[in-house]
Amino acid sequence: MNILFFISHQPNPRFVKQINFLARKHEVSLVFFHRETLANLNDSIEKNVTIHNLGGVPNASQPFKRIWVYIKAIKKIRKIIKKAKFDVALVNNIDVIILYLMANFKFGRRKHKPKLTIEISDLREFVFSDSFVSKRMRALEKYLYKKYIDKLIVTSKKYYTYHFEKFFKKEVFVLENKLLSVEQKNDPNIQKKQGGKTVIGIVGLLLRKDEYVKLFETYKDHPEVDIHIHGKGHYQHIVEEYAAKHTNITYFGPYNTFTDAQRIYNSIDIIYLVYDIDQVSLNNRLALPNKLYECMYYKVPLICSKETYLEEIVMDLGIGISINYKEPNAIQDAVSYLSSNSDRLQNNFSSLSQNTYFGDQDYEELEIFLAN
Repeated sequence: MNILFFISHQPNPRFVKQINFLARKHEVSLVFFHRETLANLNDSIEKNVTIHNLGGVPNASQPFKRIWVYIKAIKKIRKIIKKAKFDVALVNNIDVIILYLMANFKFGRRKHKPKLTIEISDLREFVFSDSFVSKRMRALEKYLYKKYIDKLIVTSKKYYTYHFEKFFKKEVFVLENKLLSVEQKNDPNIQKKQGGKTVIGIVGLLLRKDEYVKLFETYKDHPEVDIHIHGKGHYQHIVEEYAAKHTNITYFGPYNTFTDAQRIYNSIDIIYLVYDIDQVSLNNRLALPNKLYECMYYKVPLICSKETYLEEIVMDLGIGISINYKEPNAIQDAVSYLSSNSDRLQNNFSSLSQNTYFGDQDYEELEIFLAN
C-alpha cells in the first residue's frame, strides 16, 4: 500500500508506532503541522518515511490565525496529494478532514480515490456539550463521517459505544495504545529503583492543573516522598514553579518515550494518572491512555481516577488503586495502600499476558483492516 498520514500535529508515540510498523512493508508519507507544546519524536521515525512538515500552527485560543495558516497550507498539501497515488489516507480530526478535502477537491470523478480513514484518540468537548456551537459541530461531524469517511479507528471501545455508534455504520477498528515488543530495547545497565524514598511520577503531556497542584500540595517538602515530572505541555509552568520552590519536586523536562521510557519507569515507584472527571467533557472517563500499558510492562503501580474506564481495567487486574483526588487524604491513603501491598501488586503484574500490553497482534490486524 501507499499510505498517507495527515495529522494535525507532529506524531506522538502512538502515531510513530503505526508509521514505523506500516513502513516495514509499505510506502508511507507523513504530513503534519508542528506544535510547540508537544515533544518532537521525528528522530524515532523510520528513515524510509517521507516527511512533510507544514510548519507551526497557533493554538486553539487563536482561531483566526490558525485558519489563515491552514488556508496557506492548502496549496502545499494539494501538491503532495497530487504527486503520489495514495491507497489510504489517515487523518485525525475534523480540521484535517476539511483541509484534506479542500486540497483534494477536483471537479468530476477521480480515477484514483484513497480510502479515507480517521483515527480518534480523544473525544473533543463538542461531543458532550449542549451549546448551539457544539450541536452544529456534531451535525458537521456526522455529515463528514457519513459522506467521506470510509473507516474509523478508535483508541478506546468506549469512544465508539458512547458516540460513534449512533451514526457511523461503516468499518471500525479498536487500536488501544499498547506497546510494540520490537521497540522495547532494554538496557541491562538501567536497574529498577530499590528502596529509599517513595517516588511518585507524572509522565507525559502536562495537561492537568488542579490534579497536579493537589499532589504537590500534599507532598511538598515531605521527607519520605519525592515527585518526579517528565514531559511538557500547557501546564508546564505550574510544574516548574513548584519544582523551583520545593526540593523534593523535580521537573526533568521533555523526553523521548522510545529512548527514555525504561530509565524513567525504573526510577519511580508509583505513576500518578489522575483526571478531573467533573468536566463537561467526559473524555477522561472513557479514555485508555498509553501510560496504562507502559505501567503494565514496567510493573509500576498506578493511581487513577474513580468512575473511569481506566479504573475498571486497573482494579480488575489489581495493578493500582482509584481515587477521587478531591476527597481529603485520598492521595495519602492511595500511596499507603500501594506501598503496603507492593508484593501482591508485583505478582499481579507478573501474571499478565503479554497481549495485555503488547499490541503486536493488534497492529497486524490493523494492517489488514487498512488494506481491505
